[in-house]
Amino acid sequence: MVYDNIVLIGFMGSGKTSVGRILARELFKNFVDVDSMIEKEQGASVSEIFKTKGEEHFRGLEQECINSLTQQKGQIIATGGGLPIYSSISDKSLIVYINADFEVILKRLTKREREKRPLLQDEARAKILFDERKDTYEELATFSVDANQRIPVFIHLIRDFILDQRVL
Repeated sequence: MVYDNIVLIGFMGSGKTSVGRILARELFKNFVDVDSMIEKEQGASVSEIFKTKGEEHFRGLEQECINSLTQQKGQIIATGGGLPIYSSISDKSLIVYINADFEVILKRLTKREREKRPLLQDEARAKILFDERKDTYEELATFSVDANQRIPVFIHLIRDFILDQRVL
């Protein structure tokens, strides 16, 4: 099957944005980050939106954004960690799960990166969220990649899957 877009899912901090930028460059596709797009449109950071308007409002913005993006073709789309849990993604999209262990995610994130993520402020609560979301990510994914390896290794695996399967 040929897909319109590649959508990267996974827990916050798993590397979706970094991986998406590199994949888009290597595959000559447009890259879009849902959180960045929302921040630009709202003139506020994800943290500020959570604080001032609440998580429910933010989840609505995510759904609007992914609906709009998946009307187009030929993109690599990085989602926020909660988008696949609270929103639906077009079945015309190849969904790639960036599957990293919680401890690996924490190790990769700088203090500044952690502070930007409202749901990572309480590490114990974040671990519970991680455990709750993992099965959903796995169920939604067309392709799951072990992201506990060095980043160039698993980017190579994703790229090879896309090119071998001729899915985009």
